[in-house]
Amino acid sequence: SKATVSVLYCGRMACCFSLFYDASGLTWGAELIASAIINSAKASQQQPGVNTDRPLSTEDCRVEVVLDDKLTPASGSQFRITDYSPRAFRYFREDPRFGNNISGEDWIKEWEETKSKPQSGALGSGKSGATFIPSANSYYLIKNIDKKEVGVQIDTLKQYLVHFERFPNSLIMRHLNLLKIEEVNQNGSVVLTKYILVSENINDVPSKLKIPIECWDLKGRIPKPGKLPHPSRTVGGTKKDKDLLRDFRVSSSMHKGLIDQLEKDTEYLKSHNLMDYSLLLCIVKTNLSLEQRKKLVSSTDENLGLTREALDTFLKSGSIAMRENVQRYHNGVVSSDGTEVFFMGVIDALTNYHGAKKTCKLLQTVCFF
Repeated sequence: SKATVSVLYCGRMACCFSLFYDASGLTWGAELIASAIINSAKASQQQPGVNTDRPLSTEDCRVEVVLDDKLTPASGSQFRITDYSPRAFRYFREDPRFGNNISGEDWIKEWEETKSKPQSGALGSGKSGATFIPSANSYYLIKNIDKKEVGVQIDTLKQYLVHFERFPNSLIMRHLNLLKIEEVNQNGSVVLTKYILVSENINDVPSKLKIPIECWDLKGRIPKPGKLPHPSRTVGGTKKDKDLLRDFRVSSSMHKGLIDQLEKDTEYLKSHNLMDYSLLLCIVKTNLSLEQRKKLVSSTDENLGLTREALDTFLKSGSIAMRENVQRYHNGVVSSDGTEVFFMGVIDALTNYHGAKKTCKLLQTVCFF
């Protein structure tokens, strides 16, 4: 359907420094942000956990907690952390109903490793200029977002969790932590504020395998006149709708499952007046023999996606340790011939169709006619 096609997106990030920059030249490293995430996790563990009799409330999804611990890195600057909806995000990470199953210990361990071995950052391929930093093992991504996006996340958080409880195989990107970090000078005045969103990294497996990745940025757009698909534009870089000259083939049952889930996801996003979302789609070549590909396809459980046995076969081309995850599409979707594995997820779903967007659309319509 048109609604389903409209969520398709793929982006590729180009490497840059592992720092957040602002106009004044101040820089924040991954080490400082990882420390903030660790402080947030340890503070939330002091609150009632996911296995208590106290259910998650609306207030849990809207509360802001200023952490007692202030960060003072070697630069001497002091940083204040505000933790948004800590209990709600902890629920989302740990409760099996949501399909994440990230224990508090594993969460903190990943960020302790990130703190000791900061990763290189990347600039997103979109117009926002957002910066991304992966965690130590590339399981998660740190992204700086604006205040409006924070408001959208908080306003929709309760419904967001309900959606994942109903559809644990949702393709919408999983947001796992939301923080505000403020740099405070000696007079106690705030000199810089950053809003930090921590999410799953849909692309963590390909980055570890170090196999060339084919990336697509498909928004369901019809190419403009004079910009029809051309092979010369499909070599390297991020590919878009105007470059589409290929198919993405999966089994009929997997195809039905993906389309059904995308329709449920887009219906949720539409119900909250969200727009500009897209689907990150990264493709890894398996480089397996014909016999191995047949085994890979035959061992894929249509009810669970890529099984552990199938992964073991796939990973012969680049032996790495993998996390177990119950989410259906997290470990990839195998192509119908076993030559490719697709990694995907709906991203950038925090833009509301508000007054400014409506005005822009009206002006575009007037100019067109």
